[in-house]
Amino acid sequence: MDQPVSPRSLPDPELLDAVRGVAPFDTLAPALLDGLCVSMTRLALPAGSVLFEAGQHAEALYVLIRGRLEARSPAQAPPQPGAIGPGPLLGEMQILTGGRHPATVTALDDCELARLAKGDLERLAQRSPQLVLALGQSIRRRLCQEQLAGVLKDVFGDMDEASLSSIASELEWVELRPGEALFQQDAPSDCMYFVVSGRLIGVRESGKGRRVVAEIGRGESIGEMGFFTGEPRSLAIHARRTSHLVRFMKPVFDRITNEHPRAMLFITELLIRRLRRASGYVRETFERSNIVVFPLSAGVRTTGFTERLVESLRVHGKALYVSSARLDAFIGVPGFAQTSADSPLDLALDAGLDERESDFRYAVYECDPGDTAWTRRCIERADRILLVGDAGADPGVSSIEQRLLGAQTDLTAARRTLVLLHPRETVMPSGTRFWLAPRALEGHHHLRWDRDADFARLARFLTGNAIGTVLGGGGARGFAHLGVIRALREAGIPIDLIGGTSMGALIAAQPALGWDDATMLETNRRSFVDKKPVTMRDYTLPIYALVNCARLDRNLNTPYGDVRIEDLWTGFFCVSSNLTRAEAKVHREGPVWKAIRASLALPGVFEPVVDGTELLVDGGVLNNLPGDVMRSLGGGWVIAVDVSLDRDLEMREGALPSPWKVLRNWMNPFGKPFGLPNIVDLMMRTTLLASVQKTESVKKLVDLYIQPPVGRFGLMQFDSFDDIAVAGYQHAQGALREWMLERPELGRMLKPEAD
Repeated sequence: MDQPVSPRSLPDPELLDAVRGVAPFDTLAPALLDGLCVSMTRLALPAGSVLFEAGQHAEALYVLIRGRLEARSPAQAPPQPGAIGPGPLLGEMQILTGGRHPATVTALDDCELARLAKGDLERLAQRSPQLVLALGQSIRRRLCQEQLAGVLKDVFGDMDEASLSSIASELEWVELRPGEALFQQDAPSDCMYFVVSGRLIGVRESGKGRRVVAEIGRGESIGEMGFFTGEPRSLAIHARRTSHLVRFMKPVFDRITNEHPRAMLFITELLIRRLRRASGYVRETFERSNIVVFPLSAGVRTTGFTERLVESLRVHGKALYVSSARLDAFIGVPGFAQTSADSPLDLALDAGLDERESDFRYAVYECDPGDTAWTRRCIERADRILLVGDAGADPGVSSIEQRLLGAQTDLTAARRTLVLLHPRETVMPSGTRFWLAPRALEGHHHLRWDRDADFARLARFLTGNAIGTVLGGGGARGFAHLGVIRALREAGIPIDLIGGTSMGALIAAQPALGWDDATMLETNRRSFVDKKPVTMRDYTLPIYALVNCARLDRNLNTPYGDVRIEDLWTGFFCVSSNLTRAEAKVHREGPVWKAIRASLALPGVFEPVVDGTELLVDGGVLNNLPGDVMRSLGGGWVIAVDVSLDRDLEMREGALPSPWKVLRNWMNPFGKPFGLPNIVDLMMRTTLLASVQKTESVKKLVDLYIQPPVGRFGLMQFDSFDDIAVAGYQHAQGALREWMLERPELGRMLKPEAD
């Protein structure tokens, strides 16, 4: 290890000359440079000696005056040596931010170095904030260069350092502050970009306003489509937080690709992925993300929550947990996390956090309970903010929340999700709408402290790995969904978000309520077999529909009561068709029973549902298998269960017999059934025709398409309840088994849903 000698009272001329040419000391005023050199000691390090070891706490920074050093990092497999010559600083990142050395550094030759101890640096920093600012800028530049090297290796493959340095020297750096635009929609496409650090958003402007359609993180490209096609920019790009990018101009890129043809292969793959993503064929994932935990009141146990969340995130990748207390302990300087934005240490702290983040896939920042410098720093670094509240607390917006998060109308603001924490004895959440109303949110989650599965579900949403299940409509054939849900549970595949249309909506609400398989079977058998859903007494004067729906409404209200969609433990939606607006309506709030009633309001058979000034009917008219809705709501993996048929109601007679002949046959106890569709069959099939065609496009959007063999059952054959459910179960077992074999990453990701 190094053995320093006593410092001199005046600057050593040779040491002064050596340090003067080293960035960032080359920017210091002469008096400050003299003071720095007086505080330094000269260090002789014989060949083969170790300067410091990987994992060792930093005690000093160094400048190599002569000789060569070798750095070996245990993080590389196998460790790759790197020779270091005179010039660059060593250990400035770790000494300034309190970290450990990432590599073991050994002398290849007899070396001489200048050494500045940590205590001496701290004393100099107190007198001369300019020194800390210069070091912070140096750290930021070095970190950006290291991150750029990683991006370039992804694009151009493994090449020697000289080639990478040559490419890097031709690129233009771009720094964007939060909210700043990189370019506007319809601007000329004269260059492309790669994101080195930070996060940006793509905004599409249309007659309906502006909306965020993409997020771009570290290592991703921007503008490559227009760069090659010459078309104008299709989106406006804005920085969500401070971001650094490199710009490739066309002549530079052409020259580089001529010398390194592998780059065009990378770009081709990039274009294919981008086209597939634009078509909806690729699920959205979050390769790197900063997640901020923001307590909505001082009494929220955010530390316990964050610890459990980080543990769940580690199933999906390396996760860093940072709080003000943990950062102070790591650095060893009490109060360091509360460094203000106008302090000389601000840049150093930000650079240190950037360096820490670079080693992790997910960084989770826990805010302080109040309005502190650390809380503000967390929000500035956020890609996603979790607003964590105690479900039993006041749902109103506090003054701190209003001050720090504002009106939440800025498109560049980080995504915001509400997380309500419930005690273990909670049977069903309530009053969620009062939390949602005053806030602009991407979504919300209910978590129970005693349920690891709830934390695992939240982690899957945050990483783009949530599993969404959609159930299509199809009358009695929808009982197959009961078997599919049973098969999902037995396979250990969780239902993180579920939705459906018509009969699929009715079944989907049941696991969202937390019902087990036995309860679902018993309830549906009682509703559709023991009690007929529609009897002769329900038929009425056909002014609005064939059936008076008073009894149907009561039957729906009985199992679901006054439970609202936003209060369900598992996220739920269903789809109806808005006759007034001629568009599909996605129900994400309001009474569960009423949303289901609208979704299965078969036109002409059941009365439409009045929603304000609008009329709603069966969702199967426009979207019988809403896999596209699931994809847009954040179902990372989408499973679609289709119980409709391409061909149905085939005729075995050459013509339809007269209604009177059919009636006489019904009244004859010895008459042979004609096997003909009735008016309800015809209306239901007609309702589904448009959606049957749309299902072909939905198949391309989902990760697993399941179509149980239920064609032998009629649309109104409710008395075949058990056979239909078994058919769905048996078919799903095989489909899920094959899917899990094709997707081994699912097995590694999913933990047993023990609770």
